[in-house]
Amino acid sequence: MAIRCASKAIIIENEAVLLNRCKREDGCVYYDLPGGGQKPYESIEQTLLREVMEETGYVIRVDQFVGLAEEINTNAELREKYPEYTHRILHIFTARLTGEKKDIPTEKDLHMEESVWVSLDEIDDLQETRPSCLKQLLRDIREDESARFYGTEYREEE
Repeated sequence: MAIRCASKAIIIENEAVLLNRCKREDGCVYYDLPGGGQKPYESIEQTLLREVMEETGYVIRVDQFVGLAEEINTNAELREKYPEYTHRILHIFTARLTGEKKDIPTEKDLHMEESVWVSLDEIDDLQETRPSCLKQLLRDIREDESARFYGTEYREEE
C-alpha cells in the first residue's frame, strides 16, 4: 500500500474560486480543487505549481498553507487496481495567479471536464466537493482562521 502526498490550491479572484468540474461515469458532477500528486524528489510546492499549470493552464504563486485533509477509498476493487491513488494526504494552500492564463491545460485528472470559476456565494449550493471539507475550508479562510487538520474522509467510489 502506498500513501500519496498531494497538493491542492485554493485560488480566489474577484470573489470566485477556481475549481475543476468533474463528471463520474454515472453522470454525477463534483467539483475538486486543482492540484494533484507529488512526484519523487519534488517539493510539495513544486507539485502544486506543476499540477495547477497542467490542469488549468494558470501559473500561480503559492501563498500560505491552510489545511491538511486525508482521503481513504474503501472500494476493494479500486484499492487493488490503483493502490497508489486510494489513500491520499492533501496539503492545501492558498495561491494567487501571477498573470493571464498562459496555456491550455495539458493533463486533466480522472473525470475532469474543465476548470471553472465558481462564485463564493454559490459554493454552498454545490452538491459534491473534493475535498469534502472544501466549504468549511473556504469559510475558515474568509474568517482568517489558522491552518488546521480537516479530518479523514472514507469514501466508497467506483
